[in-house]
Amino acid sequence: MATRRRRPCLVCGTLTRNPSRCDPCQAAWQQQQDRVRGSAHQRGYTQQWRTTAAQAVAQHRAEHGDWCPGWKVPAHSATDLTADHIAPKAQGGTDSPDNVQVLCRPCNSRKRDQPC
Repeated sequence: MATRRRRPCLVCGTLTRNPSRCDPCQAAWQQQQDRVRGSAHQRGYTQQWRTTAAQAVAQHRAEHGDWCPGWKVPAHSATDLTADHIAPKAQGGTDSPDNVQVLCRPCNSRKRDQPC
């Protein structure tokens, strides 16, 4: 397994193996994000969503393996699969299983609040 090369934290300059910030600066950044956006729970991501999401990913893996259908890119192999709302919660989407699709993290990030 390759080790990540050390790089300076974007905030304080301390060398870290993290992608952008050292652990203390990342924690402070996340706290600020949570204050602005609200925590996942405050945004409506409850235990029901976590259960539905875990079931969707498990079912997808059982049927398709580690394969992302892609979002504005061709389908591809991916081990970092996540559940995503088809109709975003911010636009009135629900946590029901028929409003869930499975995408890899990069595709989920690319999609953001855009409906299918």
